[in-house]
Amino acid sequence: MRAFTTMTRKVVVAPPRLPLDAAWRVMLERRIRHLPVVEGRRLVGMLSDRDVLLRATLDDDGRVIVPGVEVAFAMTPAPLVCAPLTSVSDLARTMIDRKIDAIPVVEGERLVGLVTSTDLLALLVEDETKQPLPFDFDLEDAGGGQAVA
Repeated sequence: MRAFTTMTRKVVVAPPRLPLDAAWRVMLERRIRHLPVVEGRRLVGMLSDRDVLLRATLDDDGRVIVPGVEVAFAMTPAPLVCAPLTSVSDLARTMIDRKIDAIPVVEGERLVGLVTSTDLLALLVEDETKQPLPFDFDLEDAGGGQAVA
């Protein structure tokens, strides 16, 4: 069981009092979907693009308008975390089971990194073995009809 040694190293973080619209601009400019929310190095929450969009509205031109409330208002407080020596398989299983795309890495309450679903996919790309997909696929009609043949 391999310990997780590859994680996002340059983690962009946000203070809880940062205006949400400013955090959204950072996410767009940096092309990131998650911002750990910290006070000093202490993790206090996690902000995802979904958290922002749930509070946003669209203007008449279809542009996203994000309110200027503080990040603390929109973040997930006390997010699920892992330790630096968490195994890749345990982390991936947790992310799948909980349907989350990023987990902060902490030592005590101190943020030391961030693991995203993209990081886990990068591990597969780095693996030189060329294996076919290990599943069979069945297509199901989302409208409630019969399975697609």
